[in-house]
Amino acid sequence: MGCHRRIRTTLYKGIKKTLFLLEIHEDGVSKLLSSKESLARCDIAVFVYDSSDESSWKRATELLMDVAGDGEDTSYEVPCLIVAAKDDLDSFPMAIQNSTRVSQDMGIEAPIPISSKLSDFNNIFRRIVNAAEHPHLSIPETEAGRSRKQYHRLINRSLMVVSGMLIVWHLTTVLFLMHLKLGVVENVGDHGWIF
Repeated sequence: MGCHRRIRTTLYKGIKKTLFLLEIHEDGVSKLLSSKESLARCDIAVFVYDSSDESSWKRATELLMDVAGDGEDTSYEVPCLIVAAKDDLDSFPMAIQNSTRVSQDMGIEAPIPISSKLSDFNNIFRRIVNAAEHPHLSIPETEAGRSRKQYHRLINRSLMVVSGMLIVWHLTTVLFLMHLKLGVVENVGDHGWIF
């Protein structure tokens, strides 16, 4: 699996933070995801694409969907960030619309623009630390995952309603039997019961 290990430090809220980064080339992602627990060791996944290349964007979103789906299937959901590299170059024509749509659909923040010419890498490292410290804000959701959660919510609500109805039925039965024992209830033939 083509990967590189890197260590970076950055100041985050006045505290020096050390990041241990494992850079995995796109062809190594499928090998990484072949193990069910591979995402358990991952604090955050960052997808970097060339903002001037539409095919790079498409591949990054495919990998994001793979990681998000795998996380939903294994319960090892991982916060994710998207980084738009080469921000100093012209973006492909539908770049902003596509990235906004994907980000909104998956419930994560829009791609973070960076440029090696501008050399502001501390910003990206601070964003990584922030996402790792607040993971619930950056966990992507696929359409299937959203549907599954809605289904589980519906089942839970249905079970709550049925439980409530059973409690009411049980209390009514207990009260009825108590009244029978006390002789308060009489059968008046065709007219039903009188309490």
